Amino acid sequence: MKKISAILLSLFLLTSAFSSVHASEQSVSVELNGEQFQFSNALPIIENGVTLVPMRPLLEKLGIQVEWDESTGTVSGSKEGLSLSLKIGSKRADANGQAVTLEVEPKLIQNVTYVPLRFVAETVGYQVAWNSSLRQVSLTSGKQSEDSKGFLWKIENKGNTVYMLGTIHTVDKTIYPLRPEIENAFNAADYLGVEIDFTKIVPDELTKLITDVSEYKDGTTLKDHISAETYNKVTAFLKENGLPENSFDNIKAWYAQQQMGTILAAKQDLNEGMGIDMYFMGKAINTKKPIIGLETFESQYQVFNNFSDSLQEKLLLQFLDPNSLPSSATEMSMDDILKVWKTGDEKNLVKFVDALRWDDDYFKGMQTDRNLAMAEKIKGYLNSDKKETYMIALGASHFAGDSGLVTMLEKQGFKVEKQ
Repeated sequence: MKKISAILLSLFLLTSAFSSVHASEQSVSVELNGEQFQFSNALPIIENGVTLVPMRPLLEKLGIQVEWDESTGTVSGSKEGLSLSLKIGSKRADANGQAVTLEVEPKLIQNVTYVPLRFVAETVGYQVAWNSSLRQVSLTSGKQSEDSKGFLWKIENKGNTVYMLGTIHTVDKTIYPLRPEIENAFNAADYLGVEIDFTKIVPDELTKLITDVSEYKDGTTLKDHISAETYNKVTAFLKENGLPENSFDNIKAWYAQQQMGTILAAKQDLNEGMGIDMYFMGKAINTKKPIIGLETFESQYQVFNNFSDSLQEKLLLQFLDPNSLPSSATEMSMDDILKVWKTGDEKNLVKFVDALRWDDDYFKGMQTDRNLAMAEKIKGYLNSDKKETYMIALGASHFAGDSGLVTMLEKQGFKVEKQ
């Protein structure tokens, strides 16, 4: 895969935010191990945030042996020692011998039995990811790849437990399945903490916020804030990607750089909808687990908005002219980063964080200041008298190195255990 700047990886959550808000109203599609799932005449639907699909083609495609009790309207299925049971019209179900309450009950629609896709797939060992921009559900079998190790730490204090999961915001399908310890940490948690709680998006408010912070208001345009040479490279990039050459004229350089990131991620078959943060937010929604945002859209955007014109131009050049940056900032590809995460390679994770030090102001804004604020919130959870459990899922770079959350919390007297 083409080498890209390591800086790009720290921007993906912001990049995906805008596209997630503007999801189209097209029909829902399902992908199984990278191939489109065909449902013939009866199509998947979404009800109260839950994807329902025709039962029989789903169970057959997943290789589930089915037993149907017509008198009770109950379907039972099994696969490789895993089992499930559902009843039409009932939210009570059984998953591997444990009672489960479904968000939406199985139902008959025009003589077709519909069942909750995520419940069925996860019960028999599939990983499920939702891509809001494509309105697509992706199922990945455990046999497609070995369990990803990832980065997981645990802290206990005063009867409270915090699991800290280092994530990647934009991934490919090979990142799943996650190892059982990560899934178990989520299951044990009373709350899911993430950088931004996407479930609280108000589209009109977010669009206004983006407009307010990303557009020039003083009558100037992008070409007034960057060199003529860089502006020419911007227009060439837009032309190469089939876009009008003035597409970025009204937006600031940092936001233009994020839009470039979206374009390049799409070319490299990277998917924000499959990001680990979004994966767990989807699970939290389905299980009614409360989600806590440690940051806000506004706070993240303001980090970039406060960068000088010179630094914003450097951000543009990471795509337009990678040779303009130190080699340490461009030597890692997305394949490298995915490998680091899958293998839980903390040494190379620190190397990635060090690559972000190419500019002092950039590193302070993107890492140090944000980590200090998030460490205070995690410290509050640990010192609470409520005796609760949290999974805190943040970009992996926030945990590693001397300025990372692990070191910060250890310096404050907490015992951090690698899981």
